[in-house]
Amino acid sequence: MTSQIPDTFIYNGEEYELIALDGEGLITPQDYGMNPEMLHTACYRGFYSTYEITNDGLFLTEMVIGEVEEGYKSIQGIMPTLPNKNSSNYPTYKRLRLLTTFTGKIRLGKDFIQELYVHMGYQKASAYKTLLEFTFEAGKLVSMQDISASNAKKRGNFKKKFETGDIVQNIDESFSLNIEIE
Repeated sequence: MTSQIPDTFIYNGEEYELIALDGEGLITPQDYGMNPEMLHTACYRGFYSTYEITNDGLFLTEMVIGEVEEGYKSIQGIMPTLPNKNSSNYPTYKRLRLLTTFTGKIRLGKDFIQELYVHMGYQKASAYKTLLEFTFEAGKLVSMQDISASNAKKRGNFKKKFETGDIVQNIDESFSLNIEIE
């Protein structure tokens, strides 16, 4: 198994990785009638996205997508840029500005601690120095809280559990973005 590519979020000009969420309304290819094939072992779900958080809300700005048997569809009137035959890139929807309907909480991490890397699923909050928690209502930003200090007290917890706990449960949890899994 392989660590998965997380969605990227831009906030105040800085890049963060999606660590966990509790809510619904992030945009997927399925919202547009597309069911992508996996890109590779680091992207089983077949796509990954870039979002931007502003005072106006949570916007999808880019989506990289795997092969779609039924054909690529327009998102906001935009078709994906297709890679040339000699490229290792994937079809990418660029220059989007699509307000999400996300309602709930999102945790974003930055400053990953390489020694806490788990070679499976998504990296967890306890492996990041910087951790921010955002609350949204219908895509609109309600609040942001820096929870890095409280997260530091849990540093490395998931990796320790992953290496010593129940293997099946650990695999399931590593691929989950459930906000309760730390």
